[in-house]
Amino acid sequence: MFGGRKTTPTFSRHQRRRRAGTLGFPEGACARLKYLPEGHQNVVRQVELAKCTGRGLTRAIQLSAAFVEAVNNQQKLKDLPQIVRKLSQFTIGPWMDYHTILRLLKELRELLTAHGFEDNPGVRWSNTTRAFNTEVFDVFDGSQVVIELLMKPMLYPSEDKSAREQEKVQRMQNLCLEILHHVFANVGIIAQERGEPLDLVHYLFSLMAQQRTFLNAATVLEDMLQVKKDMIRLENIPNFPELVNKFNQQQLANFCRVVSVAMSELSESEDQLTLLYQDEAAKRLSTIPIPDCNQEILVALPDFIQRLVDLACRKLDEEQVSLPSMMNELESWMTWMDSSLAFDALFEILENQDLAYEFLDDPFGPIQVPMAMKAMREIMYKVEVLYVLCILITGKQRNKVGLVTMVTKEIALKIQFLRLSHSFCDHHGNKYLMMSESELNELGRIRVQAELPVVPEVSDIDRFWLCRAVESFLRGVTCFVDQIWLLRRGLLEHVLSVIIDPDCDNKEILQSSFDLLGELMKFNYNSFKRFSRFMDNEDKFQRFLKQVSSHLVDSNMFIRSVVLSQEHFVTKQTEYSEFATTQCRLLIHVGEPKNRTKFLCSLINIIQVSTLTQENVSCLNTALVILMFARRCGSLPLYLQSLREEEMRGYHPGFLLNNFRSLLRFWESHYLRNDKECCALEKSSGISLDYWRETTLTMRGTDRSNVESIIHYIDEPYVEE
Repeated sequence: MFGGRKTTPTFSRHQRRRRAGTLGFPEGACARLKYLPEGHQNVVRQVELAKCTGRGLTRAIQLSAAFVEAVNNQQKLKDLPQIVRKLSQFTIGPWMDYHTILRLLKELRELLTAHGFEDNPGVRWSNTTRAFNTEVFDVFDGSQVVIELLMKPMLYPSEDKSAREQEKVQRMQNLCLEILHHVFANVGIIAQERGEPLDLVHYLFSLMAQQRTFLNAATVLEDMLQVKKDMIRLENIPNFPELVNKFNQQQLANFCRVVSVAMSELSESEDQLTLLYQDEAAKRLSTIPIPDCNQEILVALPDFIQRLVDLACRKLDEEQVSLPSMMNELESWMTWMDSSLAFDALFEILENQDLAYEFLDDPFGPIQVPMAMKAMREIMYKVEVLYVLCILITGKQRNKVGLVTMVTKEIALKIQFLRLSHSFCDHHGNKYLMMSESELNELGRIRVQAELPVVPEVSDIDRFWLCRAVESFLRGVTCFVDQIWLLRRGLLEHVLSVIIDPDCDNKEILQSSFDLLGELMKFNYNSFKRFSRFMDNEDKFQRFLKQVSSHLVDSNMFIRSVVLSQEHFVTKQTEYSEFATTQCRLLIHVGEPKNRTKFLCSLINIIQVSTLTQENVSCLNTALVILMFARRCGSLPLYLQSLREEEMRGYHPGFLLNNFRSLLRFWESHYLRNDKECCALEKSSGISLDYWRETTLTMRGTDRSNVESIIHYIDEPYVEE
């Protein structure tokens, strides 16, 4: 709103760790080898030497059988190293003994569960049993051996394999994928190390072309892409368009979960969320960002968007979606299922009795799929699809992505759809496409009564849409008709009730409520009249003001809206000037110089250049709006003097003013090179960009004799350049 806070959904990647620079051994393996039995400590020296020279002991399978047995016995590893060694013999050459391989892989899968070493009293390599099992497995080259087994069919392809042999190959690959998922999910650094060479990533994509290996390959891909150091380029994946085109609807939904990681630039740390970091990164960037390239590739795929729309619009069975009964029915399953991929894995087992007998140690006859589980899977499909649509519609390809119409009852799905609607409505001329014919007719009647011209975007509507993200619907150039339409539905009173509720202290709720309130009231006399009627006693009004002042980052957009409105009524809609200056308590309160000064000091005090983000940069723009109006009426020196006095009261000369100068320097570098941001500021405030620029340049000028420059109010010893 107002070119400040951006509420476009952002998405965070799993915490990454630094990639190891070792050869075959994982970085952590060298440290853990120090726990080896006495008499074998020279192995550590051999490993360290191999790291430097590239020769000698570079893989754990090169360790002697006697050494491996000694470690196994002392650390009580239940023959895990020996199992890995036995499997490694099948990684060389075309020969395969599938019966033995499947048996060994199943033994590994069992050992790698949380209970594999639960009776081991000597655990000392890791704080948790699960991670301990995984690290032991990786130390002894288990991850690499399983990867080599997984990819072996690619190295030794055979066109004339029988159906039975193909089934054995896929069973082996699925077991390998299950083991890799366990390893990657429990120790992220292993996933990062194994994912750097792209041959494994590309091979996993190829396995998604097979019905039997799709789910496990997608799961492992998601594990790897979430922690991968560099974002993958979809253009480099062999036969990518053909692969996606072959997906059925179920596979396409799960593919959305995987590919979403490659569609948006995801921050790694708090530092990288700051606007300063992002601006510096943008200056260094000489090519088109990878997420933008990947989004372009996806949008260009034949019928890709339409297929997503079809998935999102697929209706749910009303009998399946009663939330209380659904939760009761699913309660016993939920600890296992943490993703839509897990849902589909279970469905594959439950709906295929032969597979169930293969998967379960003690088969128990025909299994019925719970009705509620079918509904839940369908809901999760829609969530994944809407997530991808939301990313696409906020990216560079947004104009190529059509709108979506759908109805649902489930909360998670509603959240994703509202994000999608919000992204579409944000400064978008087609936002009226989301309204029904009767709603559009009502807008027309309001326009006629107000004697306003016809808006082309409204007059050309011939479709209706059932959902709307209200605050983004109002965002941009203020539309009186839109505001009145929403006011008639009691939205203002509802939002005010939320804000003054004594139990309301949720930051997200308060921020969205204040943002929406600001858009509903900006430049609208009727809104302020309704506000005054609602605040019919002093207690309500003071509770409201307390929420405003104690949650300034969340409420500053609303403050800006009231400041803009107060000036608008006094200078432009002068028929409401008396109302703004003598009747409306809110406008009077915000219009008083002492209160504006208090807001100004607080706004500048809570932000610094190093901590500016899309969420709090709006505080800087609100402070500038206050000062631009002060400059317009000749009182800017009084406000700057008040900042100096605030510093002196706190015995910190120069603190606020130097900070403000730094913020203005950043403002110029950030906004004046960004046409979209500048346009949003200009449209939402009604203040020309030239006046924004002129005011900032004046205040951060170097002429100490100029009473409108900040430096005039900083004693020379405290000036920071």
